[in-house]
Amino acid sequence: MRFFKKPIFIVTTVIAVIILGGYFIFAGNKKTETEFITVKKGSILQEVSVVGNVKPVRSVDLAFEKSGKISLVLVDVGNYVSNGATLVGQDNSELYSQLEKANADLETQKAEFNKSKIVLDNYYSAVSNILNDAYAKADDAVRKQIDSFFVDGESDTPKLNFTTANSQAQTDSQNGRLISRIELDSWKSELNKLNTNSRDELNLALSKGDAHLKVIRDFLFDAMDALEKATNLSASTLDSYKANVATARTNINAALTNISDQKQAINLQGANIVSEEVSIKSYEASVGSIEAQIAKAVLHSPINGVVIKQDAKVGEIATAGSILVSILSSVYEIEAFIPEVDIAKIKIGDSAKATLDAYGRDIVFETKVISINPAETMVEGVATYKTILRFNSGDKPIKSGMTANLEILTAQKNDALIVPQRAITSASGDKFVDIGGTTVKVTTGLRGSDGNIEILEGLKEGDKIVISQ
Repeated sequence: MRFFKKPIFIVTTVIAVIILGGYFIFAGNKKTETEFITVKKGSILQEVSVVGNVKPVRSVDLAFEKSGKISLVLVDVGNYVSNGATLVGQDNSELYSQLEKANADLETQKAEFNKSKIVLDNYYSAVSNILNDAYAKADDAVRKQIDSFFVDGESDTPKLNFTTANSQAQTDSQNGRLISRIELDSWKSELNKLNTNSRDELNLALSKGDAHLKVIRDFLFDAMDALEKATNLSASTLDSYKANVATARTNINAALTNISDQKQAINLQGANIVSEEVSIKSYEASVGSIEAQIAKAVLHSPINGVVIKQDAKVGEIATAGSILVSILSSVYEIEAFIPEVDIAKIKIGDSAKATLDAYGRDIVFETKVISINPAETMVEGVATYKTILRFNSGDKPIKSGMTANLEILTAQKNDALIVPQRAITSASGDKFVDIGGTTVKVTTGLRGSDGNIEILEGLKEGDKIVISQ
């Protein structure tokens, strides 16, 4: 009790009372401060943050289609291989022997085909001579062998120079002489215009030549019928006339045979060529089949990547379908599952910044959204949508399974009016800001990832709004 009555205690107590009293006096008189911010224009970004995992674009397992002895191994686990690189091969010496024979058979068939084409060319080359010979025989028959039968044979009204009891034969032979002259003139014109380089024209010319000869042949039949009933010819003259008709008919029949034989030879040779073409295709198919088997006896990498499995050994028998080599693509992508609350903001082509836990937050990788699965994937009871993002470049080594932190840029606006989101209040579905005690209704737009929000209506640049008191 004596201590509390000492002077030092009394002095200390008085000082403490004075300090506490001053604090409450001054603190009670301090006014509340209001914080303002000026509405300004700037850029606003909307981003979706999500975590994903790195995966290779492709991974392939390679095996032989047929069993066989391994004769070649060129890679091992960890090797980088390019697209098309040879990895493992089977012994295919027997297949190469088969291929050599198949190629030889193919060349023989091609040689036969070329010979057949030459023969057909020769047949067509002879058509012009055959037709000209046929025309000459027809012209000789009408204008030489039978010419003595008629008066004014080249006129439009040729007349027999003898009488005959067969009046119909007389009329037919006289008309036939006129028709034969017209036929010969038309045929001569056709032969003068014939394009010997056109097989279609040569085929047509053969058919027309056959028709011309048959007209002349019919005329000769009519002339012979008239001679058989001749009434004013001597026996020697009649025999001479009949001999002329026989000679003419023999020549015409020979010409008809020549044309028919040539047409048949051309048709048969054409069919032979078609058959040989089919044979060539069959031999080519055999060669292609063996080449395909040889190709299948070698495993090639279908991608650029790294070998992660290699079980082939020279001398061993590889079983058909047994996986010998596995390759992981050297191109990687990020697989992320976006919740349904954010998926509507994201579209294919959106850019994104990614950081990998393996390299820390300071190293940023540029990526891009390349696909969004339209079907949901349930993750812990929440609907999510698998989204794939592709790395734009690979400056740093990337491995499958790495964790990726993504900031997907879903929208961006420049020169927009922006304010802090905490300055916005809501009531009855509307949004408001406080301008020095006055409440103003606003319309908002893009909500930025940095805490700002876009103002579409209600404010202008330079307005000062209350953000805290």
